[in-house]
Amino acid sequence: MKKLITILALATLLTACGNSETNTTTNSQTSEASKATETVSTEAKATKYTTYSGEGFSFAYPESWKSVDTSQMNAPSIKAAFSDQSSSVTFADNMNLTIEASSTGSINPEEYANNIVDYYTQSGSSIGISDYKKTSYTNKPYKEYSAGVLEGAYKHSSGTDVILVQYLIPTNTELYTMTLTYAKDTYNQDEIKDILDSLSITAPLEQTAPTATTGNSSVTASAADFFNELTPYITEDTAFMEQASYDFFGKHNDVFPAITAELSKKVQGLVDSNVTTRHLNKNVANYYNTFVQVNGEVISVEEDSSLGATFSIVHVMDENGNDIIALYPATTGDLLDGDYATVIGAPITNFSFENVGGGYTNATLIGASLVVAD
Repeated sequence: MKKLITILALATLLTACGNSETNTTTNSQTSEASKATETVSTEAKATKYTTYSGEGFSFAYPESWKSVDTSQMNAPSIKAAFSDQSSSVTFADNMNLTIEASSTGSINPEEYANNIVDYYTQSGSSIGISDYKKTSYTNKPYKEYSAGVLEGAYKHSSGTDVILVQYLIPTNTELYTMTLTYAKDTYNQDEIKDILDSLSITAPLEQTAPTATTGNSSVTASAADFFNELTPYITEDTAFMEQASYDFFGKHNDVFPAITAELSKKVQGLVDSNVTTRHLNKNVANYYNTFVQVNGEVISVEEDSSLGATFSIVHVMDENGNDIIALYPATTGDLLDGDYATVIGAPITNFSFENVGGGYTNATLIGASLVVAD
């Protein structure tokens, strides 16, 4: 199974070394740096832009910047990226646009901003971001939609002081994020404003509170949308959620996740104990409307906060050697590889992923309501 890449780490991945042709004397470098410092304001005001048009969006970027090849990052949420590859310093100013599934269905951009701040503060060092500090959050509506700009500063692993600006536009199902990363010495507020203001989204947007209907009608709920959006990503586009499964998650939206004692008790009472992984392997479609329970060893557990809230991917192997991949819209706490856990949730699909031995492992993807250590 392809590992998720934390989109928040993109600012680190996109940094680039300076031109290899700039190995001049120290005096020459100092002189050129001084000249650049003296003229940076004038040059910034004269910035010329080029427009990039993608599927459902467009924006302007400095015409001297070059496109960054992100194909090797295994991150389809990255829709476009550019950086100043002409720089001779160890950090290249850069920008990118990501469109990713919303894990919560929230349309509050400040909620996403706060979660991002928490992630950088607690885990930033693992992706080359040290001493991150939030400097500001400003409401910046996109047309009639709620949106905001988060700005912070950190020390990059190269030793560079960096300014990080992120324009967050959440919808019921997706989060649009434009990220601009500048070295402190080259940070230019006017240029950043120009780029942010240039963003145009032509794809349909919806910012309304999630609702659910009963009976046989279609259901729209954040849990259903979350699992629906991430299913093809987890399965590397080999499987998709069926309507019956989508509707079932929508009807039980309140227990995804079951984070209170009351909800935990509720979902445990909904489990059909007669359904095992062997039943799921035979024909998962028979159990789209069923809560199942799986107990086993945790082969791997990953957490990701790039969607505005933490979610987890837990690989569990049961006593029969059958594999379950649990997609869980919450943190798993202290759960680690090698522990034993109980997973309760509803099956989404069967799929296969490449294993370390070079073969393929068959597994069932479950939308998890509850993941607890045994």
